[in-house]
Amino acid sequence: VPLAARGTCTPNFEGAGLRVVQSGSTLAFGPSAANALAPVISSSFRGATAVDWHFEQTGQPMVGYIIKDVINNNLAVSARVDNSILLDKASDSGNAADQIWTVECNTCSTGISGLHGKVASQCIIRSKALNNGCVTVGPTAGSPAHVTNGGACTTFDFFTN
Repeated sequence: VPLAARGTCTPNFEGAGLRVVQSGSTLAFGPSAANALAPVISSSFRGATAVDWHFEQTGQPMVGYIIKDVINNNLAVSARVDNSILLDKASDSGNAADQIWTVECNTCSTGISGLHGKVASQCIIRSKALNNGCVTVGPTAGSPAHVTNGGACTTFDFFTN
């Protein structure tokens, strides 16, 4: 019996600056500051409507992303062995497992670089380094984002400005 189609998509963000917000919430996936070792938290120091990230495709057959700070491309989102998520110096090779993430969404727009507003919805972000555990945020704006292995996944919507 063939497997049923899953009906999910992997977005091509086309280099657009992105804001990542928990679906149906005001909580976000954002940097606490734009410097190395700054925790990724459930809001952004730039404000609720600012873009924070570039999701750069790794170029590997299994689509993965390196999530870089929108202003400082030398900083990338890094998963730590304690399941915390920090900004760190971006890997020069682009294949450091702790900086590779997958994104799977229920809906994905095309031509994202030319759009404004919501461009992908109901997305799950997973860490390659941490057994494909998914990113969670909350319960408050100051709460650190982290990777869970087995817990409920936070779904996110992606926005351009």
